[in-house]
Amino acid sequence: MSLVPCRACEHLVDTSALACPQCGATDPGCKISRQQRDRRRLVAQIVVGVALLAGVGHVAWNTVVPMVKQMTARPAGN
Repeated sequence: MSLVPCRACEHLVDTSALACPQCGATDPGCKISRQQRDRRRLVAQIVVGVALLAGVGHVAWNTVVPMVKQMTARPAGN
């Protein structure tokens, strides 16, 4: 159990402390707060989700649309 400076007020706190005894910051031994970590995780999930959605949309557009055009095309002889 080592002491590190609090990310908010620089007061020395234990690495396992849940809150800084001086300023009350949560996870004072971590470089970023829990809220910032959660926000970064959410942004990463949104970026991956949008990329997957775009990839699936691209594949569907390039495979389904030609099949539909072929099935709805009129025969050349009529």
